[in-house]
Amino acid sequence: MSHLQLLLLFTLWTPILSGQGRPINPDFTERDPLEGVAADNWLRPDSTFSAGRFYTSLGVGAALYGSASYGLYQAWYADYERAPLRSFDDWGEWNQMDKAGHAFSAYIFSRYSFAGLRWAGMKRPAARYAALGVANLLQGTIEVMDGYSAEWGFSWSDMGANLSGSLLFTVQDIAWKEQRILLKVSNDLRDHPDVPVTNGNGAISNLSYPSRTRFGENLLERYLKDYNAQTIWLSANPKAFFPKSRLPTWLNVAVGYGSENVYGAYGNGWTENGQRFRYEKEGYRQVFLSPDVYLSRIPTKKRWVRLVLGALDFIKLPAPALEYSEGKLKGHWLMW
Repeated sequence: MSHLQLLLLFTLWTPILSGQGRPINPDFTERDPLEGVAADNWLRPDSTFSAGRFYTSLGVGAALYGSASYGLYQAWYADYERAPLRSFDDWGEWNQMDKAGHAFSAYIFSRYSFAGLRWAGMKRPAARYAALGVANLLQGTIEVMDGYSAEWGFSWSDMGANLSGSLLFTVQDIAWKEQRILLKVSNDLRDHPDVPVTNGNGAISNLSYPSRTRFGENLLERYLKDYNAQTIWLSANPKAFFPKSRLPTWLNVAVGYGSENVYGAYGNGWTENGQRFRYEKEGYRQVFLSPDVYLSRIPTKKRWVRLVLGALDFIKLPAPALEYSEGKLKGHWLMW
């Protein structure tokens, strides 16, 4: 385990291990679950629509999305030529890890947008459907960037994944007025592989070449693009389904989807210095089962703590896990 992983582990688990106070049975279906528990301040959601708060939420969201879009452009598109808008079918690529990522992103956009609109005092149905529209609009702009890239194209299956992720939020809010099932992500931040590969002509390459070329060098690129290191999780809260149980409100059970030995969209081949190479091991899918933490349901009496924990609710915390892949069941003492 690297020093970075140890630091992240300590940072993520500290709020749970230390405790943050214990409100009595907060109702997470309410606009303000900390009503009567936390002191009133500007973080308290407004009970009536506030134009000032609405434009504040809009401005903060636009700034965050603009920054994220610039970072995404630099990580994903800057090194590729532009082309006329086109569409293509990429459903079979990357063992659908990219589709899982699209669904995850749309879900998170929906959740953040909804929280900002409710804080501004917008009524629940209006905030719910506005968040649905915002999530698909933001994800659609990414798809348009794909459409103008010579490397990719506009993908209807990506748009379908976007819609499915945003609807996961919307349908839950209609049914339960809360999020009992979250979409999360984890990434083990592994190093690029060091595996020599020789082709039929005797030329030598290394598996690190396609890994660095396709997944990037810096931390942001690898977090977004390395499908071997990344896992997308459905994280469910048993307490929400069984409210009379003695389970902690913050304890979740998560099912993850990942992939391994995937270094190309349809296969592990690449070209280096005019020579073709292929990594013989085939990619395979993985399914995981692991405990998890619903961070924003950790007991607290401070609104700013709940805000921070809610912003981090997209992270699947490192924990023991069972993995099913290649027809076998494996165990991990600690899975990132």
